[in-house]
Amino acid sequence: MNTSSRVSHDSTRAGRYLRRVLWAAGFAAALGGAAFAVLPAQPITAPTQPAQPAPVSHAALPLTPAKPPASDDDIAFANRLSKAFKGVAQSAEPSVVYITSLQKRTPLRTDWFGNIIERGATTLQPTSEGSGFIVGDDGTVITNNHVVADADELQVTLSDGRQFPATVIGRDESTDIAIVRINPGDRKITFRPVKMGDSDAIDVGEWVVAIGSPFGFSHTVTAGIVSAKGRSLAPREMGNAYQDFIQTDAAINPGNSGGPLLNLRGEVVGVNAAIASRTGGYEGLGFAIPSNLAKQVMDNILANGHLVRGWLGVNLRDATVDDLGDIPPQSDTFKGVLISDVMKDSPAEQGGLKDGDIITRFRDQPVNAERLRTAIAVAGPGAQVPLTVIRAGKFQTLTVKIGDQHDQARAMGGAYIADLGFSVQTFTRAMARDRGYRPAFEGAVVTAVDPESKAQRMRLQPGDIIVGLGDTDVSSALQLADAVKDKGVKSGTQFRVVRGMQQGYLALP
Repeated sequence: MNTSSRVSHDSTRAGRYLRRVLWAAGFAAALGGAAFAVLPAQPITAPTQPAQPAPVSHAALPLTPAKPPASDDDIAFANRLSKAFKGVAQSAEPSVVYITSLQKRTPLRTDWFGNIIERGATTLQPTSEGSGFIVGDDGTVITNNHVVADADELQVTLSDGRQFPATVIGRDESTDIAIVRINPGDRKITFRPVKMGDSDAIDVGEWVVAIGSPFGFSHTVTAGIVSAKGRSLAPREMGNAYQDFIQTDAAINPGNSGGPLLNLRGEVVGVNAAIASRTGGYEGLGFAIPSNLAKQVMDNILANGHLVRGWLGVNLRDATVDDLGDIPPQSDTFKGVLISDVMKDSPAEQGGLKDGDIITRFRDQPVNAERLRTAIAVAGPGAQVPLTVIRAGKFQTLTVKIGDQHDQARAMGGAYIADLGFSVQTFTRAMARDRGYRPAFEGAVVTAVDPESKAQRMRLQPGDIIVGLGDTDVSSALQLADAVKDKGVKSGTQFRVVRGMQQGYLALP
């Protein structure tokens, strides 16, 4: 009797168990897999009573007190570091701005053959977004050139949400720095400039803080360390001629461009500019333009309205350990720069530089070839610059006066077209051979284009070869300069240009 009752009871429980499993499986199937049942791996049988565990004597188990997750000293250290990050964020955030670039867009309606049959109303549309930071009481802002390069108008949003129009004072594509000024109009506003720090004083391993507007999330704060200094990116990644980046693992994403990289004193040590990524987002490799370079570019632009590049008149390359001899290098990145082929009557010759000199410091900053080229370019014409030089195994100091890069074109048989803002050099047979052109190919090759110039608006680029002006053929740099002067070029004047293996026309705006 007792046995029969027990079997019936167990069978009932097994039936209920099977019904529950089948209900779960059916429910999962009804949802198309949205829910699922985890079925046992063994065949289903009537459940049995679990075995009773053997009694355990608790007295035999020693009780170990729970270990605290961190010591008081560790927690105090973490709190101090958090306080440092918090202080940087609170002091710098009012100086960081959100920049929206606007372009004029006109909708067009075309027929089957592509002919325009109707034009809509022209409106301003946002085309890119980035960050910047205030460096002057007058609303002067530093940002990246690529944030504002194609803008017809700019809108700047402050940390408190107020929005103002802004004007590009000057920009430089080669260093990717632009200077913008906020226009408050009749509204009274007190700007909060951030302090510029010394990017040469920060070392690899130091904490840094990045502030910006990644993906439009304004005033986002991230932290990391300086991973490396003196980094160069391939031209395909940046397209810049002058590169000397600070690498950091502080999170930088699209929209951070132009924002500040700060040390724990709240001083700007870099301008966030680029990331290396396979996905388009943060992967731990961010790059910032050193603050010392950004400040030199800003001073040059504010003084001239655009970046006027300097010129020294030498060939240079990175010095090696063999070049230095018994003198130890300053660092693995900045070993110095070996000078060769000092040009006659150049600023270098006039300043006392000789072939074989090794420049180790420029304005007391350690240099490699990339940094020295950049420093010369942004120093600007007329700057008196101290150089530390190794000559015959001994250190000495020279002072050189930086020349104008446009003088370089003239010294090399070229010309500077001041009215249009570009430099050219006669295209030689050697250049034709290097480019795969026929030996008799003639023209004037563009060596430099001034930012915000008529030449830039015409979309003339360094490397373009001008072979004609209107109906006049051009065979040399001086002939082009004379033709521009004689013809008195005006809007609509066409330049016949060879770019790569294609020839076309560019019209003066």
